Order: sequence, then structure tokens, then C-alpha cells
Amino acid sequence: MLGELPLSVRLVALDFEHDDLLTALAEHGYRTEYRVFFVCEGVTQYLTERAVRRTLEGLRAAAPGSRMVFTYVRRDFIDGTNRYGTRTLYHTVRQRRQLWHFGLDPEEVAGFLADYGWRLTEQAGPEELVQRYVEPTGRNLNASQIEWSAYAEKSEPVTPR
Repeated sequence: MLGELPLSVRLVALDFEHDDLLTALAEHGYRTEYRVFFVCEGVTQYLTERAVRRTLEGLRAAAPGSRMVFTYVRRDFIDGTNRYGTRTLYHTVRQRRQLWHFGLDPEEVAGFLADYGWRLTEQAGPEELVQRYVEPTGRNLNASQIEWSAYAEKSEPVTPR
């Protein structure tokens, strides 16, 4: 129905907790001297903070101008201080099955990414996502209050003076 993936698109499966990101990417043709676009949608909440930081440390090697889009769950949901009216979901993913581990506060995303050489260029919460993508279709749907999207660009490396 949608056709085949373009030759420039690579889908890479790996265990973020144990595999080396750059090795896995290189096995699929990734070269750090070329700009790339990383998509990490619906992943970060399943990882430990250590794995998220290891992933960003690996992506530090990306060429300047590379781009990344990812989603994240709010930290206040992960730590239980705000369940956003989703008591059942919280019970399932945090208490009973302990599936989700990592979250961020929207205010800290820019600094978190900057630590790894990435510049936050855009961030969207549920209201903006609905306004941008749902309302133009004429549908009346809500978006989850706990998941946000972030878009970043790899900065030029800083050279010491």
C-alpha cells in the first residue's frame, strides 16, 4: 500500500540497554560525516536514564546539521506526582508491570539535549499537536497529556580557544 522504503532509510533494531548504538548504526551503513535524521518515537519512556544518556552520547558523533525527533513522557507522570487522570495507565506502566522508566520536564529538554551537542528547535505538547494535526482534519480528538514531542538539530562542535 505505501510502497517500499527509500534506499536512504534504514530501520535499525537494537537493545538500547545493552547494544552499542554506533556499532549497530554502522552495521546499517551509518557514517558520522554525513547528516542524518534520527527518529526515536515511543522509545525513551521504556529506557532507563542511563540508556537514554548512552544513546545521546552515541548521537554526539552525528554530523552538524543532523536532525532528531523523539517523544518523551513527562517526568511528573513517571514519578507519580501527576497522573493526568490516567490512574489505570499509571498502575499498568509504572506499578504493576514497571514498563516505563524515563521522563523529562518540558522545561529541561533544551538543557538536557545541549549536554550532548544538540539544540532543541521545537517542542510540542498535546494542545499544540491537536491544533496542528487533528483540528485540520475536522476530527474531535484529544491528545495524551503525558507525551510530548521534541525536534532537535546537531550543533556545530565547540572548539576550545
